[in-house]
Amino acid sequence: MTTARASDLHVLTALPHTTAILLVGALRSEGIAAYVQRDGLAVVYGFDGGGHATQVLVGRGDVERATQLLRDLDAPV
Repeated sequence: MTTARASDLHVLTALPHTTAILLVGALRSEGIAAYVQRDGLAVVYGFDGGGHATQVLVGRGDVERATQLLRDLDAPV
């Protein structure tokens, strides 16, 4: 998998870390390049919600398709 530039990515949603990892797997299984970005304090102190939730990122060109997949999965967008 290639690494995307930050300027090419869009924050799709923010979720607890385990849920974000599962969502990224679902997006990737549909051919959508997806990544997680976790807040540094969340990693160190174990925060997992609110402003410290794990962000799910997708390429700007995949936002519409990824959003529809989230709706189909009843995941928070």
